[in-house]
Amino acid sequence: MIAEAAGSPLPEATGPLAGVRVIDMTTAWAGPMATRSLAWLGAEVVKIEPPRRPDGWRGFLTGGPPHHYPDFDPGEKPYNRDLLFNTQGHDKLSLSLDLKRPGGVEVVRRMAAVSDVLIANFTPGVLDRLGIGYEAIAAVNDQMVVVEMPAFGSTGPMSTHQGMGKTMEAACGMAGLIGYGDDDEPVLTGPAILDPIGGLNAAAAVLTALELRAHDGTGCHVEVPQTEAAAHWIGEFVLERLEGGAPPAPDGNRVPGAAPHEAFPAAGDDEWVVVAVRDDAEWRALCRVLGRSDLAADGRLATIEGRLAHQDEIEEAVAAWTRTRGKRAAAEALQAAGVPAAPVCDGTEVATDPGLRACGFLTTLTHPEAGTHAYPGLGFRLDRTPGGIRRPAPVFGQHNRAVLTGLLGMTDEEVAELYASGTVTDEPVMDDPPRRPPRRVRRDPAGGGPAR
Repeated sequence: MIAEAAGSPLPEATGPLAGVRVIDMTTAWAGPMATRSLAWLGAEVVKIEPPRRPDGWRGFLTGGPPHHYPDFDPGEKPYNRDLLFNTQGHDKLSLSLDLKRPGGVEVVRRMAAVSDVLIANFTPGVLDRLGIGYEAIAAVNDQMVVVEMPAFGSTGPMSTHQGMGKTMEAACGMAGLIGYGDDDEPVLTGPAILDPIGGLNAAAAVLTALELRAHDGTGCHVEVPQTEAAAHWIGEFVLERLEGGAPPAPDGNRVPGAAPHEAFPAAGDDEWVVVAVRDDAEWRALCRVLGRSDLAADGRLATIEGRLAHQDEIEEAVAAWTRTRGKRAAAEALQAAGVPAAPVCDGTEVATDPGLRACGFLTTLTHPEAGTHAYPGLGFRLDRTPGGIRRPAPVFGQHNRAVLTGLLGMTDEEVAELYASGTVTDEPVMDDPPRRPPRRVRRDPAGGGPAR
């Protein structure tokens, strides 16, 4: 195990991947989500960041949108305080390493000799051009699992395209299911769908490859095209269109198999509760909660087909009831009666939810530069090997010497050479004019959380 410093070991991992070491060369969200998941399961993750181009989720090196930072203050080192990086960097070790400078590639190869997994989300061919593709890594350690996460795969006309959540969502067909906004332009969900899908698929691929290695003793090369990882989520719609089905008509929150299926206004300013009624039993239960025996007795609404035909009338009745109640009280009353319902929560409500705290989803961590805050976990917990969050995200280059000397056994002279050549640095390097933050911030800092 790598020590934080001499005589100061890191907290021992307890998850099922304890003893597995991962070289993390990912950036932004999808890749770091994958390695965060592996760290959650107990793997030792060493995150490599180029000094001149750190992980994009560290944000603008000179400071970006205020709501990315605690107390809306970027501080002297914004790249260590950005909430995007700090929520995806739990339990990782930070090594600042420029692979295009002397000795950088050799450090990665030496790491590969004592590691189990290398994962990157570059465009196809980047690892090979750097000299650390699968063949090069397997020559050092044939038990290594190398996982690449290109946006559009390594073959085909889009293989060289870069991708991000918005572009991949459009390419995989999801945007075609959502409809159009007020400007008659296709509406996207934003970045909150595609990246986690790609990340969790990559984590599953790593687990699969490690299981295979346990059987035959050999590593392998794994590709996780993120657009393909997302496309299977809407497979039934793809098949329907292939068979000549009509495209789904934009209809707000309404869906063909439930009525009502809508967000309804609750008491208060911009407060909402979501209600979904899927069958006759839930419909009768909803009518009882509303105190509307007349609706329950209305033959027109006795079947799902009838309710779908009269949704305006039903929604008006439900809204009249929800407007007089708090969203949580309304949801609890409906759930108690067997009707699926939930309050629409903002970021503050999620971060302070006592249920999420009690079940262990929220963990309080003290970051050396960002302070003490609650951080979200992941949606799976194991009983005998629980894993979880053990320490906060690293500051940039925090574990340079711990990795180089403690793990790789490099001499002080060798490490000094890496620093002298700029291959390793303790802070990001801004040789070029610094990246500037956008002039306009899309979200109000008080509006419930960040947007990528």
